[in-house]
Amino acid sequence: MNREQLEAVYDENLTRYLRDWSTLLAFPSVSSDPEHEVDCRACAGWLSEHLTDMGIDAQLLETETKPVVYGSRPAAPGRPTVLFYGHYDVQPPDPLDQWVSHPFKPALQNGRMYGRGAQDNKGQLFYVLKALETLIHAGRLNVGIKVFLEGEEETGAASTEKALPDWKDKLDADVLMVADTGTVRSGAPTIIMGLRGIVHVGLALRGPNHDLHSGVHGGLAPNPAQGMAQLIASLFTPTGRVMVPGFYDGVHPPTKRQQELAQTAPFVVEDYAKEVGVRPAGGEPGYPPLERVGFRPSLDINGVHSGYGGPGAKTIIPSKAIAKMTMRLVPGQSPQACLSALIEHLRSHTPEGMVLDIVDQDVGGPGISLDPDSELVHRAERILNQLSDQTTAFLWEGASIPIVSSLLKASGAEPLLVGFGREEDSIHAPNESFSIEQFKQGFLYAGLMLAELGID
Repeated sequence: MNREQLEAVYDENLTRYLRDWSTLLAFPSVSSDPEHEVDCRACAGWLSEHLTDMGIDAQLLETETKPVVYGSRPAAPGRPTVLFYGHYDVQPPDPLDQWVSHPFKPALQNGRMYGRGAQDNKGQLFYVLKALETLIHAGRLNVGIKVFLEGEEETGAASTEKALPDWKDKLDADVLMVADTGTVRSGAPTIIMGLRGIVHVGLALRGPNHDLHSGVHGGLAPNPAQGMAQLIASLFTPTGRVMVPGFYDGVHPPTKRQQELAQTAPFVVEDYAKEVGVRPAGGEPGYPPLERVGFRPSLDINGVHSGYGGPGAKTIIPSKAIAKMTMRLVPGQSPQACLSALIEHLRSHTPEGMVLDIVDQDVGGPGISLDPDSELVHRAERILNQLSDQTTAFLWEGASIPIVSSLLKASGAEPLLVGFGREEDSIHAPNESFSIEQFKQGFLYAGLMLAELGID
């Protein structure tokens, strides 16, 4: 099908799309909250039925927590198979008092659909489903399709990843299509050329067996708050380079081709400063912002807590300090090796008189990178250039979708990461939304891409 044919179907069915999209958004499928376990399962059930109605053979694949919605349809002879990944779980809606409408009562306002999950990821997965439906009903879906919609992306996908080896025969594919990404700030269509991997560590530093009077014990008892500050400071040089031995093993500079393509997603320092309130002064010295976030790893302190933080003074030496930290890793780095190196560094730098506990740790998968000269990437670029007056951008993303690397390993597929999210969508925040125009762009891209893959 060509663009004009897809647009005609879209215009004819938009009212139905909006109705069904709203129904999907109304499920409070918050994966982190046990009270919404029933809602998550109900959402999965609805999606499974929806796939069946579309003409896709669907079922629920059970995990230790949330089920995966899986659907399949065989390829025409000699045609490739596409594995489409998305997730139906959403972030908690808090704080509720900052929403202009109820997070689970979707509202269409000024051309935007408001509701938790409107973009991340229900809106983006739904435009792909509608494109699939269009091609199926027109008899134009020649590629094989395997739909994989998980229910715990927002909580790390540990149970889903654990089950992947048992589903290898269900995941075998030629292309892994992901629509859980966004565009550059200008709104130009964007191909995500890489994702960083992620490792999480939580630690506690223990000192006295209870809080102590700082007058009686100050200068005598080891202070965990001070010790945690020293421990964190040991991780970095004064300019921001990570000091963990072996942390940069496997890190390579971007190729000339990667550097050229990265310039299609320009980073404007003033725009960044206006948007987030600070200039991009973090990370390693000597590297431009795009390279620091796309091609260099980072070690980030996510939280530090110790002692008293209420009004006025409380003169204590706290008994404990805790910290949370994450590493964002680039292709070439071993997540397990980086985790081991970090823990070894923390243990070897634990201040005297205190005990370090690693209270939790998680390896979320390695970084991935796409081949800039892949025919699949070139094909996506040609299609995206048809949908916008702006030239397609190529972005090496600093964030992570942990399960993608595992899906690539299980499926043997080549990845293609194209989504239409924007900063103004406010994902993970109050008043999440997704515009009808973004939904349409995604629908057209998915339809054209899937149709063209079935022609070769």
